[in-house]
Amino acid sequence: MSDIPAGGTTPRQGGLVAWFANNTVSANLIMLLMLVGGFAVASHLTAQIFPTVDPRLINVRVAYPGATPNEVEEGITRRVEEAVFGIDGVERVTSKAAENLGTVRVELKDFVDAGSVRDDVEAAVERIADFPPEDAEQPSVVQAETVSDVMTMVVSSELSELELRRGAEQLEEQLLALPSVSLVSLVGARDYEISIEVREEALRRHDLSIEQVAAAVRRASLNLSSGELRTEGGDLLLRTSAKRERGEEFEDIVVRSAPDGAVLRLRDVATIRDGFADVDLIHEYNGRQSVFVRVRKSEAEDALVIADDIKALLAEYHPPPGIDIAVWEDQPEILKDRIGLLVRNGALGFALVFLFLVVMLDLRLALWVAMGVPISFLGAFLFFDLLDVNINMVSLFALIMVIGIVVDDAVVVGENISSQWDAGHVGPEASIAGTRGVQSPVVVGVVTTMAAFAPLSFVTGTFGQILGVVPLVVITVLAMSLIEAFWILPAHLSRPGTWSRWPLDAFQAGVAGAVRHFRDNRLVPMIRGAVRRRYRTLLVGLSVLAVAASLLWVEAVRFLFFPTLEADNV
Repeated sequence: MSDIPAGGTTPRQGGLVAWFANNTVSANLIMLLMLVGGFAVASHLTAQIFPTVDPRLINVRVAYPGATPNEVEEGITRRVEEAVFGIDGVERVTSKAAENLGTVRVELKDFVDAGSVRDDVEAAVERIADFPPEDAEQPSVVQAETVSDVMTMVVSSELSELELRRGAEQLEEQLLALPSVSLVSLVGARDYEISIEVREEALRRHDLSIEQVAAAVRRASLNLSSGELRTEGGDLLLRTSAKRERGEEFEDIVVRSAPDGAVLRLRDVATIRDGFADVDLIHEYNGRQSVFVRVRKSEAEDALVIADDIKALLAEYHPPPGIDIAVWEDQPEILKDRIGLLVRNGALGFALVFLFLVVMLDLRLALWVAMGVPISFLGAFLFFDLLDVNINMVSLFALIMVIGIVVDDAVVVGENISSQWDAGHVGPEASIAGTRGVQSPVVVGVVTTMAAFAPLSFVTGTFGQILGVVPLVVITVLAMSLIEAFWILPAHLSRPGTWSRWPLDAFQAGVAGAVRHFRDNRLVPMIRGAVRRRYRTLLVGLSVLAVAASLLWVEAVRFLFFPTLEADNV
């Protein structure tokens, strides 16, 4: 209802609606703040394909060289499971016992402090008596990192495996030198290994055993701290750094020395080679041996910035002769394509909304109603950084989904202001009366929509982390749409005058006449008949609902949690 008294023509002039309707400068300042400020914030938001998902996992890993899966289970995984399962905050514990390795995965409950639970898990593992077994390595307790792929380069060559590996490592060093890149790894490359192959005939000739040779190697290749030397001039830390990194450095290790001064060295009884781990691996790209160089990012890093820096580096980078580099996977390019698609769809939706408004309303009214979309959207961007909302597929989808809802608010307010013009009111009087006449239903409609999306904020787990951005985006945009509809739009429509000119005004008049004819001669009689036969109308509605339910019951309509999507590669 309007606030116009029955016996007069002047609406109540108090409140924020009236204040902004009479102060267009203030309304324009708020509009500029939302447009300019929102654009500035949007240009600095982190871009990623999907929202970052915290796996909430703690991995316990113990290497047990030479052990069978049964031995790994008995000596490592089962004991770790029993130690960590009762820790507060642990949801589930799973383990895997394989040859030479035991891994235990600890899944955490929602809302617990992952760092605190990790410390508890590490302390529980350390308290296990006689752990790890004698031949096993020290356990590694690591909290799963929240990282995502950015770009993968493939380094290929027909040269030796060593030269290929060095070419990949050179590219890795160049990438790590970029300020925006922090996580680079090699994939499809065998680890370096120094092999010491002891000759059996040499052991027999010198009366040696494998254990004696191994002990000599361990003694000669290690870093050892020898304490601290305190002097009047200061303290000196005594430490020997004798760990050997290359095969040739092992050749002169003394295995045995005789009383007469004769020395038996490692090269006299063994063949030493710098090579790679003895692992069966074939990794090829277009028929040539290759290595992947994978660049990943943490939650705070921007995928688009990283990709731009990498492409600038590759444009000027000259690999060693015989080494070729190509981009294998470019996730930011997929992100740009998806963002472009969503932006085009959003722009198309905005254009269609504007065209339909122009068909039905005055050009001036249609323009300012349509402007509610960019004003509300960019106004919401002002708060995205505070709400930890990034630019990704889910947040962009939420923005497009809310376009129609945002326009509804401005359409209802603008059309009611237009009806006040038709009733003879002009200037701020028409804006105030038109806005207040629909203020309550508009607020109720927006709040109920907010309430419909709000439960998504309470969804937990991985799915909740992905969808949690949707209610934040929708609720923030809808809140900005109320500001635009109640403060900014009435100020822009408070001055008299129309913008539609011939032939647009003639076309609009024809459409309006057709709509009124349909309303008066088709729609109103149907509504009148439905009201008169209310029980029959209710029965028809229940019948439609029953048919829809039966389609679900007989599985004529399938239910899919996620639709099947085409992959980007084979």
